[in-house]
Amino acid sequence: MFHRFRIVNVFTCGEDRFSGNPLAVFEDGRGLDDRAMQQLALQFNLSETTFILPASTAEADAQVRIFTPAFEMPFAGHPVLGSAHVVFQLQKKENPHLKLETRAGIIPVWAENDIWSLQCKTPTYRAPEATPQQLATALGIRESDIGPSPLFVNTGTEQLIVQLTNRDGLMYCRPKAAAMQQFATNRQGLAQLFVWVRDGSLVQGRFFYLDRGVIVEDFGTGSACANLGGWLLANGAPRPLSLDIRQGHIIKRLSNLKLDINNARQVFVSGRVVSVGSGLLSL
Repeated sequence: MFHRFRIVNVFTCGEDRFSGNPLAVFEDGRGLDDRAMQQLALQFNLSETTFILPASTAEADAQVRIFTPAFEMPFAGHPVLGSAHVVFQLQKKENPHLKLETRAGIIPVWAENDIWSLQCKTPTYRAPEATPQQLATALGIRESDIGPSPLFVNTGTEQLIVQLTNRDGLMYCRPKAAAMQQFATNRQGLAQLFVWVRDGSLVQGRFFYLDRGVIVEDFGTGSACANLGGWLLANGAPRPLSLDIRQGHIIKRLSNLKLDINNARQVFVSGRVVSVGSGLLSL
């Protein structure tokens, strides 16, 4: 049996089609069980692979399941935006406004040209148990590099959000797997950590996670961008607020993300999505 898939890049930079975060999207996940989806995600070995399915509710246009090579995620930003781009093309809708059903709930998404945006879920919070010194040790930087108010934030996937005080601290981060597992593990048992510095309306960030015991740095992380919005709300940032997020500079594949927070405390993440390929996979 053949299954059609597409490759898209999400959060691309300008005209560079091969920037951003790559995503494999299976156009029709019907007939694939959980094990097959997980095997296909491992086969592609991208940060995420998604499977489009009929929605289980009339409120949504389609259902999207999101798999890393090792596990299923309830929500992730670049898979939702990239899948929305494919769903819109498949359904040949005139109005580029969709609602996608995920394990974290229904996510509104819409497009203006190739720029796709999503509205984030209302954030929840919890304080980490780690001290600034422990976080610094886990990241391989100085305690003075750790900024105020590290916080676990959840707008669909819980992550530890840590502001740094300077760009050197961001550049020199060298996380340690055991310490990340100890101090940055979310309620699902996954170690995920976003570090960032801000200069006016520009944020530079890095996202680290453990994949089968190995630390991986992500190219561009929509869920972390959403959780940064939650962190800013929790810390009283003035609204409305619009920030440009730059990610992937250390690992030589740039991503551009946009974060917006309105006066109603709603958080939005957006970025450019481009199609770069398609194919058939035989099972």
